[in-house]
Amino acid sequence: MKNSLVIDTSDRVARLGIFQDDKLADKIEWEAHRELSKTFYTKLDELLGRNSLSCNDLSSIIVVRGPGSFTGLRIGIVIVNAFSYSLGVETAGVIQKEKMPLEEIYNVGKKDLKKGQIIEPFYGREPNITTKKK
Repeated sequence: MKNSLVIDTSDRVARLGIFQDDKLADKIEWEAHRELSKTFYTKLDELLGRNSLSCNDLSSIIVVRGPGSFTGLRIGIVIVNAFSYSLGVETAGVIQKEKMPLEEIYNVGKKDLKKGQIIEPFYGREPNITTKKK
């Protein structure tokens, strides 16, 4: 069975989906906002556990690479690139013009799956970095 993970960390509400043989088997969404780095792995473990899977059971990972939250995109993409390297899975990045359902992200991304590729974020604008207060 082919198990694919879809990750969307581009917005305040983070989403993960498990696809088994091209069908959405399960998903999880949560208000991550500024807690994404603290909650991501807990939610991933929950989703994988509900489906009796581990990270080693994944054959591919598709991630939304933008546009969206600067920090959210970086966190999601760093995780995908690390998993790609350590697990040797195929990966793909998807740019979404507007919020897409997980099924659409999966269908767009599965066409570009490759092993060993580095996914880069697409922010859609210049970063809004504040200047130091005086």
